[in-house]
Amino acid sequence: MPTLPGSPRRFTTAARLTGLAGLAVLAVLTGCAIIPGGDAPPLPRWTQVLPEQRLALRAIVPAGTACPSATVDGVAQPLQPRAGAPSRDFPVTLCEGAVATTARQASIAGQPLPLVAADIRRIVIVGDTGCRIKVPASGHGDPIQDCADPAAWPWARVAGAAAATQPDLVIHLGDYHYREYCRQPALCAALSTQSTPVGYDWAGWNADFFTPAAALLRAAPWVTVRGNHENCDRGGEGWQRLLSPLPPQACPTGDDGRLPRSVLSNNATAAAYRIELPGLPALIVADNAGHEDYRAADSAPHESALFEKSLAALLNAADRQPFWLLIHKPLWYDLLAADLPANSLQTTLRTRLPTPLSIVFSGHQHAFQTINFAAAAGENARQRPAQLIVGNSGTQLEIFDPASPFFANGQPAARQARWQAGERQYEGAAAASGVIVHAYGFLLLERDRDDPAGPWTGSLRDPDGRPLADCRLDNARKRVHCAPAAGH
Repeated sequence: MPTLPGSPRRFTTAARLTGLAGLAVLAVLTGCAIIPGGDAPPLPRWTQVLPEQRLALRAIVPAGTACPSATVDGVAQPLQPRAGAPSRDFPVTLCEGAVATTARQASIAGQPLPLVAADIRRIVIVGDTGCRIKVPASGHGDPIQDCADPAAWPWARVAGAAAATQPDLVIHLGDYHYREYCRQPALCAALSTQSTPVGYDWAGWNADFFTPAAALLRAAPWVTVRGNHENCDRGGEGWQRLLSPLPPQACPTGDDGRLPRSVLSNNATAAAYRIELPGLPALIVADNAGHEDYRAADSAPHESALFEKSLAALLNAADRQPFWLLIHKPLWYDLLAADLPANSLQTTLRTRLPTPLSIVFSGHQHAFQTINFAAAAGENARQRPAQLIVGNSGTQLEIFDPASPFFANGQPAARQARWQAGERQYEGAAAASGVIVHAYGFLLLERDRDDPAGPWTGSLRDPDGRPLADCRLDNARKRVHCAPAAGH
């Protein structure tokens, strides 16, 4: 969802957990079992795709615990602490080591880790997964999502069903952390009763992402995209410590020592980078988390210069075969009013999107949506890539949000779909076709044939893995075609 001025202070938490005792309490609160014999609770171990054909082996250990060693293709490799000393808010250490994506076997303390397949043919895509809690001291705030109800917050179900498809790769399009703050005792009492962690600290991150995602973290390597909920003034410290694929960056503070409201220029915005994996089109991963996409370009002139720099990997791409862009905030989507003037991202890219860019994958809008554009007129006109949005994997859907144009008056059973786009204009161009589906789930992509740049089939699936829609991604024609699955 677009972020408006007035961001909260950073480390308001419902519980502060410290040391090993705090981790033991946390394990009870978030569903991690204690290992028999009094050992520390099991903590996540996973793999994450990095730039330059590298893969990170990652493990979280309690503060004060030495990093373990990994075994990679039969050779011991010590993991090293990631920058950022443990603190009261983060009484854990992330340990990591980089290996080539060609590594064939890796484990930590005997636990196998997923590696890059020799031929990637099946991809799971999720986005906007956390449990939404954001209640200021006055006013209504956002509706509180019931984190204890797997129907109201189905991220653990989504992750389990997605893991069961045995993917070769997982892509998360951003917004992992939604348990921000709750400051009205009358509204927030139930959270304490349910022992629901709230806050930007490790307790909030573990409850919102790592514990429910456990099965999917074990299933395949991950590509992680930063969302606006990982902005510096929100879950940014957790992102930099735990999930960023790049070396951690410090978020700048103001003269008073506080974090200012995050915008592109002060959000430790990372430069876009390129990923090449066997069997896939090239991927360019970009960070536009601090982009104020609801502002006209002429009201944020500094953003265009920043995009020129941070999107160099995209603007200078010289591919001949189709490739994909992964970026949290969409280039085009329905949460921006049709009559809004172009924002700085749109104006920066308007005439400079590389011709081989076939599909833009995004989250941010809490629904599943595709937008296809017709070829523009004119001798030198370029057809826009298709826009595909997967923002429906756990956080409150648009139809439940009174601030959303899709609000369905709070109907709890609402599952809406529109299978043909209307005549809406998206930054000066009409959609030729598209769909929007308001239902929780994930997208499963499978390659049709041996050509990575050729067509892929897609299946939009519900939190229990049942098909909601059948899709086909046509890279050559820059199209994503979806239709209801049988029975829908």
